[in-house]
Amino acid sequence: MPRFFQITISKAMVRTLLLTLLALFLLALAGTFFAVDYLSRDLPSLGTLQTIEPSVKTIIFAANGDTLREFYSENRTIVPLSRIPVSLQEAVISIEDRRFYEHYGIDLRRLLGVVWINLTTSRSPGGSTLTQQLARNLFPKLLPSQKRITRKFREWIVAIQIESIYTKDEILAMYLNQIYLGKGTYGVQAAAHTFFGKDVWDLSPPETTMLAGMIQMPEHYSPFNHLEQAYSRRSTVLETMIKANHLSRAEAESIGIMEVHPVDGSGHGTSSGFAAYFVEEVRKLVEKDYGAEKLYKDGLRVWTTLVPQYQIWMEEALEAHLTQEEQDRDFPMKRAIYDSLTAIEERPAGMEYLQGAALLEDVRTGAILGMIGGRSFDDYKWNMSTQASRQPGSIFKPIVYLTALQHGYQASSILMDTPFVLDTGVSLWRPKNFSGRFRGPMTLRYALSRSVNTPTAKLFNDFGLNPLLDNVRKLGFTTNLPRVPSLFLGAGEVTLREVVAAYSTFANHGVYVRQHLITRVESADGEILEEFRIQQREALDPAEAYMLTNLLNTTLVEGTGRSARWRGFTKTGAGKTGTTNENTNAWFCGFTPSFCGGVWVGFDRATPMGKGATGSHMALPIWTGFMGKIADKKGEEPFIRPPGILEKTICLETGMLATSGCDSVTVEVFLPNCYPQTICDVHGGQLHDFQGVDKDFKTLDSNEDEF
Repeated sequence: MPRFFQITISKAMVRTLLLTLLALFLLALAGTFFAVDYLSRDLPSLGTLQTIEPSVKTIIFAANGDTLREFYSENRTIVPLSRIPVSLQEAVISIEDRRFYEHYGIDLRRLLGVVWINLTTSRSPGGSTLTQQLARNLFPKLLPSQKRITRKFREWIVAIQIESIYTKDEILAMYLNQIYLGKGTYGVQAAAHTFFGKDVWDLSPPETTMLAGMIQMPEHYSPFNHLEQAYSRRSTVLETMIKANHLSRAEAESIGIMEVHPVDGSGHGTSSGFAAYFVEEVRKLVEKDYGAEKLYKDGLRVWTTLVPQYQIWMEEALEAHLTQEEQDRDFPMKRAIYDSLTAIEERPAGMEYLQGAALLEDVRTGAILGMIGGRSFDDYKWNMSTQASRQPGSIFKPIVYLTALQHGYQASSILMDTPFVLDTGVSLWRPKNFSGRFRGPMTLRYALSRSVNTPTAKLFNDFGLNPLLDNVRKLGFTTNLPRVPSLFLGAGEVTLREVVAAYSTFANHGVYVRQHLITRVESADGEILEEFRIQQREALDPAEAYMLTNLLNTTLVEGTGRSARWRGFTKTGAGKTGTTNENTNAWFCGFTPSFCGGVWVGFDRATPMGKGATGSHMALPIWTGFMGKIADKKGEEPFIRPPGILEKTICLETGMLATSGCDSVTVEVFLPNCYPQTICDVHGGQLHDFQGVDKDFKTLDSNEDEF
């Protein structure tokens, strides 16, 4: 028998010992498997780890590429490792995980040192590697930050799995794009913009080393909040870089004496309040089409139609005019008072100060170039250009006169401005003019340009509601309008967006174009998800659209919109004012051959604005304030006359072909085959030989066509 220290060991004892050790080993192995299985419950699967995609912010761009807004659950912009300065990579590794490229997710040497320090001192340093920190940041709910032994074991499991799937460079890139660095920023690119106002690849070594130092305690080492602590922490980073042989002592000292000048770039690009209503409309569209998850986490790139310079002109014009009106009128609540009450936390319950909305459209493409939904998105998020339905008043009349032209009326047709009573079956309707008086006979052109109510209302007797509503549908109105005679004077309610779309159709030769705010949507990696294509249809005959445009040009030149020229709009244009009963709504919508702009002014609730608060006084100055500048930038453009439009010299008193005896004549335009067939029989004389009159026809009577 073998002897050990004079002790006899039997074979049975050896066998028992070996079996016991084997049992203990198997028990330990089983326990380990059980523990790993238990601790791995609810942890991300390998498949999940293989498709790690951190949340990325969606960026909304203006038409010129300016950033309008960013939407995110975490403010992060992903950048490849190749764009991150080597000095930043080395600084982070030196201060956070010096043996990053040597371990397999767990630094056992560092871990033993941390355990010893915890046992022998009162300090409690961290021993997490970059991979462990990444695991915590990727799965914060599964790996909460509380210091518990079970959490640490679970963290090790995930870290080892990450190391088995990704290369060290891939892990470092994920870490640098994932880590929280304070002030709501995640990743080094977002932090570079927030704290230094520049891209991460443009950071200097003094800035990269300061950024690396912020990782441990972002708020405490923030250069905004505690610049001295940030400098002190940077010194620590530089010392670790010397020990890691990334810097020489001289290089570190050279960096350490250089000052850093933090720049608050959290408002990088356009300010957060700029074009707020437009941006909100875009946000709703993207969320509807792609879902909230993609909007806030997938880093979409959304290009829009908004032109920043036009938007600025629109906002300046609207606010300047409404502020002036508040100063001139005795409103019980003004925006300045409202803002003062809000500042002292006594904000009124309702939106009680004067409001305005404006919309600008490219008539050929339907692109919305500018949008104002109210004076303050912070005060009131209801978009008054797209969501608020208001009574249109006289701004609806062009559709009435379009219908009249389609039913044989001419620009020279004589309408009677005399008292009128209509039995609607429910009550008697007595339309009144804004002036309160009647002017007798007048041409259709004059009635529209001066927005005279009574002759407009009388057109109901000639063609009724159905053809008018048919035109309303063709021009893109979707709101339900009442089937009542007063619709001829703008009863019912419509949105500013609908009005602008209809007037744009007049400017676009009768072609209705679908309005849009987004031109292209891309994924974070550049894949085109959506690209807008112009959608259009013929709503009106081009000649009809031109005739109405010609009539509305008179409105702008000598009618209710005649103040436009001395207010700053000097180019070719057309438009119409609108004012509702008791001056509760004031409108103006006008267009050039390229652009159509609409303005509404009023209170959130239908409240009278006071004497003289008409469309020409409340809305037109805002329109001229921005459209004058836009038209000047574009240059003079004529309205193109389609083939077939005729010119005839007519007598303004009778609407017939003028003679040499007529003392009030003008050259008028007419639709093909729709012009006066009779010579004025009131003033006598021969057919007038004015330019535009066909000289090759004989005396005409009502039964004879020209030629």
